[in-house]
Amino acid sequence: MPLLLPAPIFGIAVGLLDLDKIIIKRNFFGIRCTICGGNLVVYPKMSFAGRLAKIASLGKLQPECYECEACKKRYTLF
Repeated sequence: MPLLLPAPIFGIAVGLLDLDKIIIKRNFFGIRCTICGGNLVVYPKMSFAGRLAKIASLGKLQPECYECEACKKRYTLF
């Protein structure tokens, strides 16, 4: 006759996750802010210098704009 063990009872704890409040930013690893040492995050708008460089190089250069998370200083990388 098989021995029947009581099934383990686990309390189920479900955390609520608000997906509207999660903000995902792409960090640029390897280069830090020269002023404060913070992380650089992709900035959605192109700076004037970036646009001018792209036009002058006839589209061969693809400058990207980044912003420091801490001090909000903007950088343009060519």
